[in-house]
Amino acid sequence: MTEENKIQLFRSGVLSRVRKLSATVVNSSSPNPDGDVDLNYLLKVLREHYRTVLTSGISVMLLALLASLFMTPVYRSQATIEIKEATPDIESLDQLQNRSAAPNNVVVTEVETEIGILKSDTLARQVINQVLLAKSGDEGSSGIFSSIWHGFVRWYVGPDSDASSGQGASSSLQAASAAADAASVGASVASEMDPKAYQRMVDRFEASLKVSRVGSSRLVTITYEGSDPRIVSRVVNAVVANYLQLHENATEKFTRMLSKQVLEAKNELEQSEQKMTHYAKQNGLLYLETNTGTTQNIVSERLRQLQDQLTQAQSDRYQKESVYNLVQKGDYSSLPGVFDDKLLQTLTEKVADLKTQYAQLSATFTDSYPKVKEVKNQLKAAEQTLARERQRAAASITNDYLAAVRREALLARAFQGQRNEAVSVADRSTQYNILKRNADSDTALYENILQKVKEASLVARIKSNNVNVVDRAMPQFLPVKPRIIFNLALGLTLGLGLGVGIAFLRTHFDTTLKTVEEVDRFLGLPALAMIPAVDSLAQLVVEGNHNNGHGLLLPDVLDTSQMSKAETPWYRIDKQVQQKYSPLVEAFRTLGSSVMLEAAGRKRVLRSIVVTSSQPGEGKTTVSVNLAIALAQQGSRVILVDADLRRPAVHRALGFRNVRGLSGYLEGLCEWAPCVLPGLSPGLDTLSAGHAAKNPVALLSSTRMRILVSEMLEEYDYLIIDSPALMPNLMDARILAGMVDGALMVVRSGMAPRDYVIRARKQLNNIVGVVLNSMDVRSMEDYYGYDSYGYGNAGKETEEDSERTPYEKRIAG
Repeated sequence: MTEENKIQLFRSGVLSRVRKLSATVVNSSSPNPDGDVDLNYLLKVLREHYRTVLTSGISVMLLALLASLFMTPVYRSQATIEIKEATPDIESLDQLQNRSAAPNNVVVTEVETEIGILKSDTLARQVINQVLLAKSGDEGSSGIFSSIWHGFVRWYVGPDSDASSGQGASSSLQAASAAADAASVGASVASEMDPKAYQRMVDRFEASLKVSRVGSSRLVTITYEGSDPRIVSRVVNAVVANYLQLHENATEKFTRMLSKQVLEAKNELEQSEQKMTHYAKQNGLLYLETNTGTTQNIVSERLRQLQDQLTQAQSDRYQKESVYNLVQKGDYSSLPGVFDDKLLQTLTEKVADLKTQYAQLSATFTDSYPKVKEVKNQLKAAEQTLARERQRAAASITNDYLAAVRREALLARAFQGQRNEAVSVADRSTQYNILKRNADSDTALYENILQKVKEASLVARIKSNNVNVVDRAMPQFLPVKPRIIFNLALGLTLGLGLGVGIAFLRTHFDTTLKTVEEVDRFLGLPALAMIPAVDSLAQLVVEGNHNNGHGLLLPDVLDTSQMSKAETPWYRIDKQVQQKYSPLVEAFRTLGSSVMLEAAGRKRVLRSIVVTSSQPGEGKTTVSVNLAIALAQQGSRVILVDADLRRPAVHRALGFRNVRGLSGYLEGLCEWAPCVLPGLSPGLDTLSAGHAAKNPVALLSSTRMRILVSEMLEEYDYLIIDSPALMPNLMDARILAGMVDGALMVVRSGMAPRDYVIRARKQLNNIVGVVLNSMDVRSMEDYYGYDSYGYGNAGKETEEDSERTPYEKRIAG
């Protein structure tokens, strides 16, 4: 055996490491048993079905692209206005000057009110008549490609001449005149339309018109969407213009109404004043104008003055009489609180303050304390001074009281005389007062109306500046819908989501066995080897042949001189491909070592092995041939028997004619030794199936077959039998399994349903393990971890090699 083809012997811990590797693959291939989401499982599913996911994502994205390209482009134009602080319809000049800033809730109400006006049906109908119904027929919508191109040209060349700075007042007048003409034409068209159709047009217009406030500011944006960029901008500007005109019209109408009322109130006021003046002259009534602007009778005014003086004198006498009574009683202690004497008030406050200080000090110190003595002496002196002042004030109070009594008597006599005269004048003033009230009412009405007319003019000027146009709408030639990039991203996202859903559905409904964990769970058997699929490693090119569904032979082990050119051999791996795809080669070598270790672990003889599968096409012949080669590479004498008398395949794998073989021996036509083809590989002999048999079950269950097994085990170290598949209900493998030490069951990953494999497994009782064939190593992240066990370094002496026994080194080559 050459140095390149040596295989390292599995020590006692290698099989456990292989199983640990399998468990790692299992953990990345199955959902968490606790029901939690396993990220490794999700990634595995995506790797297995990435083509489905990508195809779904790209397909839906292309559909979104086609739908976007065929959609009618939608253009958007926007204007921004500023709604300044609102002014009531009629407000006084003082209120206008002194009015403070409105609170936030008032601002919200004002702005929302104006937004409601902008969204009103009245304004919508005006704009529809002025723009939409009067538009010319040459302003139709354009396709999305031409729209994008036109937008690019417009950006490169610059804005149209109608947006240049050369527009002046004459241009504005012409635009206003054109708008009026368009409104007239639109109104004529609207009158001829069906009312329901016109209402639907209004509803569509209001749905396309968006009016919104910018944050908490007073800015309001007016946005409109449509299929024609020029019409869209004209609509927005028309909404702003009609909104401004609506405010101006309301103010002008109110001003005209007030002007008419002023003339009527003026005439009524003149008539009322003439009647009042004529009556006063006839009755000799004289009236004076007061500071408040009103007129008053002289007699009545004099009577009112005397009455006020008499009332004041009586009040003064009452007050002084109460103090006088206290003096007469000698109750001087109450005097300071009755009349106003600054000195007495000061002394009283001082006594109270000293008493407070004395009380505070007494609570802490005794009377012998110096500070207490000082305050006590001051209090005594202040009380003596207060008593003297009270006596002086008592004499003054008596004199004041007597003077007040005399003054009250004089005023009472004067009031009575003036009262008699006022009664006489009152009889003559009754009718005059009636006429005066009418004149005053007419005057107030006239002045109120006149003031409101003046204020209305001021309000009109204020309201004309109440709305400021910040940005006018300009034609936008790049459509806002469809949003191709967004639609593509959305389509790709939905497509990928759909693909992921399909991938998980396929995984959920896939009942085939694909992983080591599934083999252990459903079959209860150990997985002795995991054979990767060739196409999952790469496109192998070996000796000019491709993998046409055949099996694999280990490198440089066959004597090609004995091969028949009439048969097409399965391909072999040369040295270069072996080095590149060592996991595939090592998988079969692992199988041979695993068989040896399985026998050692169970402490049983395992020299004769039947290789079978649940159904044809799972690779049992491939496994049989390569297992025999792998065992022969380890220094054992191995014979490979093709016992599939129905569909023999070993001769095709090894490339010789199927002339003499097992069927001839079982029928007694020859002995088995001359039928054996020796030396195809060092240590490997082969017995083909021979010619087709009419009754394979009878031949395989014969005594000659048992004798053959016994005699071969005397000559060889290992007997490998390639048997037919177990299903559907074939007895061949069951008969052969009863004659050997154990059976290997080949399961092709992702091929047979697990229920089918389970039924096949129940037909044999001595299965030693399972070979999981054609595994997709792209879904096994740790598969190439085999190199970490030293497979890629075969032939190199290591510290572990130095510890081997002579027997182990002999087997290792």
